Amino acid sequence: MPQVPIIMPQLGESIAEATIVDIKVKPGDEVAVDQEIIDVETNKAVMGVTTPCKGKIEKITVQLKETYPIGSVLGYVEASEADAARFAKQTPPQAQTEMAEEIPARADQEVKPARQEKIAARDSDGARPGGLPVPATLKGASFVSPRVRARMAELQLTPADLAAITGTGAGNRVTIKDLENFLHKIDNQSAKEASAIRTGVADAMRRSWTRPLSTVGSSVNLDPVLQDRQSRDPKPGPGLYATRALALALAESPTAAAKLIGNRV
Repeated sequence: MPQVPIIMPQLGESIAEATIVDIKVKPGDEVAVDQEIIDVETNKAVMGVTTPCKGKIEKITVQLKETYPIGSVLGYVEASEADAARFAKQTPPQAQTEMAEEIPARADQEVKPARQEKIAARDSDGARPGGLPVPATLKGASFVSPRVRARMAELQLTPADLAAITGTGAGNRVTIKDLENFLHKIDNQSAKEASAIRTGVADAMRRSWTRPLSTVGSSVNLDPVLQDRQSRDPKPGPGLYATRALALALAESPTAAAKLIGNRV
């Protein structure tokens, strides 16, 4: 039976890659045209990849939690002769033309299955591609020694990740001992792999500190607080109510108080 490739589609103008988060079919499953079979996650949203035609899944060439570039072959569908002939005339030339426009050096290469290795979230210097430098705070991360910088590159950390460390070195500099103590501390805390969306939002927030900031205010109904305060003696201060409201909110959604260290939250 002829095979039709399942291609990672263009998911947006600025999207170059996506991570596989769910595979809904297995080889041998019958599928319909435009049926969602794979969920992929970018740094903006989770979207579904659909089948190009009806048929039977021949094989899936990608792995969960791995990242693949746009245009990669995710798998193959056993299709009819008519569908295979139609896609042989339409899809490959179009995909090859788009690849040639973006990467001229690859214009003479055929489309191959997606590579299996995971695309690094950061480059060799520990920074994400396209990221802007983030000024560190004065709590100890303003100067980084070569030894600490090498350890950061090994762990793919940025100066912003170390901003929470209070340095014990000269001039509040972060020493290698400070860094190792910090890493030991967070190793004992519950953590999980950050999603691409969470990482993208965190990067945008980090970059926002290099731009002018604005303040947005919203009205809050304080009548219940005032009524409760009037019924108590002595009257508690407003800060106590705000603290309790914050504690209740964080209890419902503890991830709001989480910290992103590297690619773990």
